[in-house]
Amino acid sequence: MKSETVLQLSTILVLQLNWNQFISAYGITVLPPADVQVIDPGYLGQLLIRWTLPSNLENPINCSIRFQLQYFNAYEDRWTTIRTTHLSYSAQFDLEKDVHVRVHTLLRGPCVNGSEVQSPGAEVVLKPPDKGSIGSKIKSLSCVFYRREFLECTWESGEVELDHPIYHLFYWHREMAKTVECPKYIYSNGATRTGCSFPVDSLLEFTEFNICVNGSSAEGPLRPAYFTLQIQNLVKPAAIEILSLEAQPNGLFHLEWTPSEGKIPGICLEYEVESTQNAMVGEVLQRNITTETAFTSLSMDPSRTNCFRVRSRVHQFCADSGFWSEWSRPSCLSDTMEIYMPIVTETIMLGVLAIFVIMLLILSLCLWSFRGRLKMCEKIKGLFYLPYKPKGDFSIPPMECPLKPNSITLASYP
Repeated sequence: MKSETVLQLSTILVLQLNWNQFISAYGITVLPPADVQVIDPGYLGQLLIRWTLPSNLENPINCSIRFQLQYFNAYEDRWTTIRTTHLSYSAQFDLEKDVHVRVHTLLRGPCVNGSEVQSPGAEVVLKPPDKGSIGSKIKSLSCVFYRREFLECTWESGEVELDHPIYHLFYWHREMAKTVECPKYIYSNGATRTGCSFPVDSLLEFTEFNICVNGSSAEGPLRPAYFTLQIQNLVKPAAIEILSLEAQPNGLFHLEWTPSEGKIPGICLEYEVESTQNAMVGEVLQRNITTETAFTSLSMDPSRTNCFRVRSRVHQFCADSGFWSEWSRPSCLSDTMEIYMPIVTETIMLGVLAIFVIMLLILSLCLWSFRGRLKMCEKIKGLFYLPYKPKGDFSIPPMECPLKPNSITLASYP
């Protein structure tokens, strides 16, 4: 395999040398593009690369002209190659690092005997501006797109402690004519800006969202920090609040939940279900990923309480990455409790019913006994039936009614 590779490389080298000799013999030369420029329109990293035709190819005969653009992609740490017939190209660069651009002319057609000839490259290198000390630049930028409703970005101060720094954040995306400053700053201790909140109408997904954080202090200007984001990769759903857990007769647990509120389409969410026992930290039994809003699990230990909780995030078919939501509150059940709960409930209900019947009987006996005692008083014999008699004087003459039949005494007359 190694000898074959060496042979192939040798063949390519020989062919290249023969072709170079052919070009030299027939006087065919291709010049690189002229006047290569890298223009910064102020879009915080989106630069315009522009060039013109080489002087000897302004009126090509029987040949087509293309250009091969190469630029170093600092975000992916590699060279990117683009072939185009246009005289300009726009690309995203990290303005904190050197900008390397190289453009070649490609000539193809009968004028070069049907082959393709590449010119030497015209190269441009731009250095980042040396403004502010390195330690004055913010350390990092952390952005979260909450519920796909608003974006929050926060940063940490640089390594050098500054006297009353004032930070400024500017942003841009392709539907904006110019950069705009943060619409709503986030403050720490009511004085220092430590972040920015963006409303959803100022955002644009699936494109570069460029951010620059700079500022000033008593020591002088701060070194700017540049960031390029794809905000659809920063979505964090709200925590799930509604869960329903039940034990089934076949020994399974069935868990259902309602997706959290927000503007995230349900088809873009996946869920992680975590099961534990006795809600003990560190006793995670299993975690399962699903795109459904229900999950069925085997009961692990009937003698212990089994708990479940759920969280969500945007899956890979809607974004390259995303943040998990916070966990829902645990929902717990015990197999033993669930199986015997109907029996316990039925026993309690029967006991309550029996007590009610007994109390009703006792009350009836008391009323019957009281009615019999009232009949012993002749003066108030019809008192129990007063509501059913004609209107009249139903006043009761003052007298004592004996409480017991054997205590009645007769009045004597002189």
